[in-house]
Order: sequence, then C-alpha cells, then structure tokens
Amino acid sequence: MAPRNVYTGEGGSSVISTDLSHGNVESGESLQPVQPTADVPPEEIPHPEFFGIDTSYPHRCHHKMCPARKVAFVYTATGRRFLGCPLSGPDRCSWFMWIDEAWGPVLSRSLIQLWDQALLDSGGAARLQTKKKVMEQAYLELWTERSNKEIENQQVVNKLKTTILDTEIKMSRRLAEDHCQHIVYCFRL
Repeated sequence: MAPRNVYTGEGGSSVISTDLSHGNVESGESLQPVQPTADVPPEEIPHPEFFGIDTSYPHRCHHKMCPARKVAFVYTATGRRFLGCPLSGPDRCSWFMWIDEAWGPVLSRSLIQLWDQALLDSGGAARLQTKKKVMEQAYLELWTERSNKEIENQQVVNKLKTTILDTEIKMSRRLAEDHCQHIVYCFRL
C-alpha cells in the first residue's frame, strides 16, 4: 500500500487525502485537498457525531471558508467521512477531501448490492406509484360516471313520477267529468 498523509483533527479523527474517482490514497509530504474528477462532491447524510465546521483544518474550500464535516451517502462511499464546502445548494463548491480510506472490497461489494437493491426497490416503488396514480384516475373517472348515472337515474325517476302524477290527475279529472256527466244524464232522465 502506498504511503498516505494523515492529519488528526478535533476528536482524534484522521484526515486521509484520497481521490474519489480511483479510491487510491495519495502519497506525498503535504496534505493536499483532492480535486474530484466530477464537479460535485458526494451526496451526504446528517450524522450526529460528525458534523459542523472544522476550524482546526489548515486548508479552505474554493470560497476560502473552513470546511464542514460530512458523511457520504453515495454508492460505495456510503458512510465515509469527508470535509467539504460548508455551503449548500448551488452555492456549494466542488472542493472536498476524504477523511476515511476507501472501504475494503467485501464492504464495497456489499454496499453495491445494497444500493442496487435500493434502486430496484425504488424503481418498483416508482412503478407502483405510477400504477396507483392510474388506478386513482380510473377510480375518479368511474366515480364521476357513477355520479352522473345516479343523477340521470334520479332525473328519469322524477320525470316518471311527474308523468304518473299528471296521468293520475288527468284520469281523476276525466273520471270526475265522466261522473258529473253521468249524474247530469241521470238527472235528465
């Protein structure tokens, strides 16, 4: 293994300068920040024991600010500590430096399998979410159609009731007229 430079910061943690793209430890006499091949440092997760600004570190990010303590959350680097720009979002510069060495092959393979499984699971979850949205849309369309049919049905029932009532009224009038005519006829005799 190549010699490495170690810087011990607050809390006794060691800073090891490594290159993210190759996972190799740099050699040399002075501690130098690593310029990653990508323009963006690794994604990070909050960690209750490794956070905040490291004022004891002599180097600064591209903004000339003291680096922040961070923990990586990306593929085989998951769980590795690093120092990076304290800013977030689009203001964050690409400077960062690994504190921990790259994980060994067994842990790296395990992390790859976990991430791949998580990606498969998230792909499955995305497909399920898409199916759920389709089903919710179909349910909404069916519910709307059912509501419209219920309204139409109620209108038909109301029209039928009105027709029956009108018919009964007309029949009652006719019967009354016929009865009156019958009574008049009977009185004429």
